[in-house]
Amino acid sequence: MSELGQAKRIIFLKTADGQLFEVDEPVAMEFEIVKSFFDENEDAADDTVVPLPNVSAEPLAGIIEFCKAHVEFRAKGAAGKDEVKKFNAEYIKEKSNEQLKELILAANYLNIKEMLDFLTETIANRLKNKSVEYVRAFFGIENDFTPQEEEAVRKEYEWAFEGVDED
Repeated sequence: MSELGQAKRIIFLKTADGQLFEVDEPVAMEFEIVKSFFDENEDAADDTVVPLPNVSAEPLAGIIEFCKAHVEFRAKGAAGKDEVKKFNAEYIKEKSNEQLKELILAANYLNIKEMLDFLTETIANRLKNKSVEYVRAFFGIENDFTPQEEEAVRKEYEWAFEGVDED
């Protein structure tokens, strides 16, 4: 989709695991880190490769898919709002918790606010009404309470443990 017949500019992104991605400029500019790179390197050639040392290929592919769709939805204006909800639901449906965590780390590094907000809301929804043990396992947090300390906390804040779903 070029505007006013202009040729599309392609941005080259290189991941930490050495994969090279060719991304349309409007999509790449969704990544604040890429936008900053070109702001700071105004004389960068068209074939300049932007290194992404903290992002691997798998999450970057997912991020590009997400951003490309959202750029297209924004171009449609209000007409694309229902499509956004449908796309977001489908996009996240098959993602494992591990994939979500990788996407959040990459979206945070790339500074993609819209995607980061969406992913953190998704994580919050997945953790809603889950047990302390589930949340600890999800984030890889080691329990540093003694059994007596944990029992005391559970008694003192009994209300917080009501209505917790089975893991």
